[in-house]
Amino acid sequence: MSEEQLWVIAYDSPSNKRRRKLAKLLEGYGVRLQWSVFECRLRPHQLRRLRQRLESIAEPADSLRLWALPARAAEPLQLGREVELPVWQDKVI
Repeated sequence: MSEEQLWVIAYDSPSNKRRRKLAKLLEGYGVRLQWSVFECRLRPHQLRRLRQRLESIAEPADSLRLWALPARAAEPLQLGREVELPVWQDKVI
């Protein structure tokens, strides 16, 4: 089984349509922390697929940033309201 890694993904776009598409895509992979910042726990194959999909939406005027966080950073000091993280459950095929 592949190891999950925590990623922080932020985006911006001058296009409302592309911003909506990026947000909808990222909502399927992780938890929204701010309007355009997501926290995602991804396995390598999920990251590859997400990058492909992000690249198919984004244009040169857009800004996309993906940060891989080390395992020690996966347990943040949290202040304010709690955000529930998704729990991955592998399906048997």
